[in-house]
Amino acid sequence: LEVGGKGETTAVRKMDTRETPITALFGGEFKTTIRYSGSKASASLEPFLSVSLDIYAREDLGQVSSVEDALRLYFAPEKLDGVFNDSTRQEGKASRFVQIAKPPTVLILHLKRFRFDGATAHKVVKKISYPPSLEIEEGFLAATPSGPAKLVYTLTAVVSHHGNKLHSGHYTVNVRQPTGDWIRLDDHKVERASESQVLGEQQTAYLLLYQQEQAP
Repeated sequence: LEVGGKGETTAVRKMDTRETPITALFGGEFKTTIRYSGSKASASLEPFLSVSLDIYAREDLGQVSSVEDALRLYFAPEKLDGVFNDSTRQEGKASRFVQIAKPPTVLILHLKRFRFDGATAHKVVKKISYPPSLEIEEGFLAATPSGPAKLVYTLTAVVSHHGNKLHSGHYTVNVRQPTGDWIRLDDHKVERASESQVLGEQQTAYLLLYQQEQAP
């Protein structure tokens, strides 16, 4: 059990996981909470290696033109109808929201560039801006005794997909060096890149890798 504000208790379930070198670097943990109407909330802790962000504009969810917009959409509370409540043994209304319980050392953001209409896949060709320094909003973080008061990530790599089809195209990657300089890898070709060039790949960026800054 977890005790929250006003002495409210929440039943928390956690998945058993095994740490590997990959999860140690890219692994984080989500806390998903479901609040039922007229009864206690329940929550579960689940591991993740990346966060897939919807960038396709929908009238009911609002416009998405930046990574910050997509993150707000991802972590926005969701209203649920017809949810079965284990406590009351009845169906009713509930709200569901996700927070980061354990932030990863390297955060991978996957921009969902492809959408399916039931028969074919279409690439979402639109500009999505992303910052060189990303501060995670306080509301996205689950309150924990050892959690950081402020969480900031620095952009370290951008993987871009060039082309308009799911099963074809070309990938390039920009990588930030320990010196702060950027290099661009395009098959066998390796060249220097400026930060403005890296931040300018807003229409082709597919994966964004952010490394957590160490607190002073």
